[in-house]
Amino acid sequence: MKINFTLLFYLFTFYIQAQVTTTSAIAFATETTIVNENDGTIPLTLTLSSPSTSVVTVDVAVASNLGTATNGNAYSYTNETVTFPANSTTQTINVTLNNDAVFTGDQYFTLALSNATNAVLNGITRNTVYILDDETEAPIASNALNIAFLNSYVVDSNGSAEIVAHDPTTQRLFVMNSTSSKIEILNFSNPAAITTIQSVDLSTYGIGGTSIAVKNGIVAATVEGANFGNGKVIFMDTNGTIGSIVEAGVLPDMLTFTPDSTKVITANEGQPSDDYTIDPEGSISIINVSGGFNNVQQADVTTLNFNAFDSQLATLKANGLRVFGINATVSKDVEPEYITVADDGLTAWVTLQENNAIATINLSTNQIAAITPLGLKDFNLASNTLDVSDQFGEIFMSNWPIKGMYMPDAIAQYTAGGTTYLVTANEGDARDYSALSEEVRVGNSSYVLDPTVFPNADFLKKNVNLGRLTVTNASGDIDNDGDFDEIHVFGTRSFSIWNATTGQLVYDSGDDFERIIANDPTYSVLFNASNDNNNLKNRSDNKGPEPEGITIGQINGATYAFITLERIGGVITYDITNPLAPAFVSYNNNRTTTGLGGDLGPEGIIYINPTDSPNSTGLIVMANEVSATISVYQIMNNTLNSTDFSRTTNQFVAYPNPVKNGVVYFNTTTSVSLFDSTGRKITAKENVSSLEMNYPAGIYLLKTKDGFVQKIIVE
Repeated sequence: MKINFTLLFYLFTFYIQAQVTTTSAIAFATETTIVNENDGTIPLTLTLSSPSTSVVTVDVAVASNLGTATNGNAYSYTNETVTFPANSTTQTINVTLNNDAVFTGDQYFTLALSNATNAVLNGITRNTVYILDDETEAPIASNALNIAFLNSYVVDSNGSAEIVAHDPTTQRLFVMNSTSSKIEILNFSNPAAITTIQSVDLSTYGIGGTSIAVKNGIVAATVEGANFGNGKVIFMDTNGTIGSIVEAGVLPDMLTFTPDSTKVITANEGQPSDDYTIDPEGSISIINVSGGFNNVQQADVTTLNFNAFDSQLATLKANGLRVFGINATVSKDVEPEYITVADDGLTAWVTLQENNAIATINLSTNQIAAITPLGLKDFNLASNTLDVSDQFGEIFMSNWPIKGMYMPDAIAQYTAGGTTYLVTANEGDARDYSALSEEVRVGNSSYVLDPTVFPNADFLKKNVNLGRLTVTNASGDIDNDGDFDEIHVFGTRSFSIWNATTGQLVYDSGDDFERIIANDPTYSVLFNASNDNNNLKNRSDNKGPEPEGITIGQINGATYAFITLERIGGVITYDITNPLAPAFVSYNNNRTTTGLGGDLGPEGIIYINPTDSPNSTGLIVMANEVSATISVYQIMNNTLNSTDFSRTTNQFVAYPNPVKNGVVYFNTTTSVSLFDSTGRKITAKENVSSLEMNYPAGIYLLKTKDGFVQKIIVE
């Protein structure tokens, strides 16, 4: 018998191909399922790509290391084998959600397919169920200060408004208009009707402007030097008349006065060139201004460098200081950002933002006393949830295996119980240059997660999870083997309080900011939107709301922190009287929710107390960079009568105000007492209809026998 092997070969090939083409593929219908905790039983669909003449089975089980929700607690599911009868194409499994009355935060778990019979696993073999908690644990606003929006003023529609300073004597605001290289001087005598007085051009002194401050009639402003040269500090009076100009370090990014007004201190950031061929040293300049704005000489400038810390590089890095520039030393790598000065004027603290540290300055000896690395925030802790993806449709506040570098921008200080505390706005900031860029997304193929630490790396790298999250490639490889053992993100989406002496973290606001906004009746629709678009969750994959500016006020015997949120905008207020247990007071914003309008991109913020305020009420004033506006909020529970004086509703009037020709007149005869701005009594007169006011320029408080108080300005 002759066998046709060629025919047999073709028949066998046809049989194999037929078997391949008729073998059905089994998968989940969807890769993700978003549910509410109170949804009860949720169905999940499994599909076969084509019907089979045989019974098909597949195992469905809870995947390990792919969730934060606990089986039997957040949900209930028993691993099972699912059977597809012959000629069927779909089956449904059910998961029971356990609707408790306890806040646990948003959680997730994953079901995985395995061990298929008479079918192959192909396509979506895992389904992640994201559970939205139906309990709300956003802090409840106390509204203790009754903060109300008062006014918004466009400084320069073609420029910017980055930093704002206030002079109580002239009731003027001084605004750094960086993009136009100008100082804008504004009439603030009526906060509800701000007007422009004049602009001071800084373009001949340097590249743009960076910061501004005013105290006791002296205005100080900084500009960047060309070609990475030293920046300059420009001194003028409150009319904008320039008196003295001196050099500071490279890129003076912020300046402030000491409490006694005798010194100005600048934080000189010293950023490198884009190609890193130039990398100036970061430094601190201390300038003696006791001779007045007209008499500041270069000899009055002392610039401190960080050279003494170069030999401590290994120790500082081991303690968490970020030093990673090209051919970096501590001196070249530190980038001073923002300064706060102790009430006694003996110590200053400077944030080193990119280095995730704070430097302590001894102003008695003019020496940098210490560098304190700030460490990392663990986002796997219950109170440290965050929203991490701009491609996940819902606000999903959950824990993830990542750590945040505090990297504060602004810093302030206060004393409680005899201890000085530092308060920081933990914005975060990456180095992104052509020659050195540390920014990378978790999902990038170049960002390799250690397979032992992260056996679920492929899951984390999905865009709906951590894949879109921007992280650093400059740290996290703990064992230096080329992959990442920890995931480090920029900033912590919070504000923190630190013991100024020990450097110990005593409080962090955790996930408050995102939860407050997510539950805000007005601004939840702009959750994690940026300052130049209204896209929901646009910044979830980066630094969220980005707390940037901070200022502190003493009000009615309590201490309050006011923090700006650079992206969504507005100011968030906390009572920090007890540094171990701050309390949320309010969130205020003047951004529009339809269209891109209102105040956008707040940078600088100041608090004006009632004795310095033009309307005898505490004010919060913010400079908004993107909208180039000044926004003013009035603290309705922070008026002059709530501190040292009381006010009645009679019709007493003192005029003219400001005083002209040294005399103030009254509309009725009365007995009065006159106080200076500190509350010290200067004089008292009985049964008078006028009062001589031949006193130095400043703000005075006039109190009648009936208890009426009026602020009097002497120019």
